[in-house]
Amino acid sequence: MENKYSTSGIGEDIIRSFTQIASAELHAKTLLEKRISEVENGLISEEEIPDNLEKIEALKNEIDDYANIRRSQMLYLYNSFGGEGDREQWCLVKHLSMAMYTAFEAYQASDRDPELLNIALEINKKFIEACTKFLGVEITSCASCFADIMKAGGK
Repeated sequence: MENKYSTSGIGEDIIRSFTQIASAELHAKTLLEKRISEVENGLISEEEIPDNLEKIEALKNEIDDYANIRRSQMLYLYNSFGGEGDREQWCLVKHLSMAMYTAFEAYQASDRDPELLNIALEINKKFIEACTKFLGVEITSCASCFADIMKAGGK
């Protein structure tokens, strides 16, 4: 995968994108759970139930759409690096990408708590390691080394 116009590397951009779409997937899941809970626990009026059931169905479809987009991006990334990595890392990459992002959001919300930053950085190392295994490139947990690998397209 040639990196002509991206300063961070196309692979890194794809990773950021599937991490964000996974976050949207999780957000829609949270909204779905909230709506279902409101219906099940009688927190909405009888008149509002049909509208909420429609919204529940729409959220289910939205979650499926997000998941399909994320899967296609992850598969694109995997295939862009030769498709010979460890596909058993697929779910770990997905979960660690979300954990990495969520931990960093916690750090941002904390007014710069150094312990939360350290947690986010440790998760990032585990994410990088899983990602390199997934892509079948030199295994590392070093963010700088990983950036170089991604910019070079795995070469």
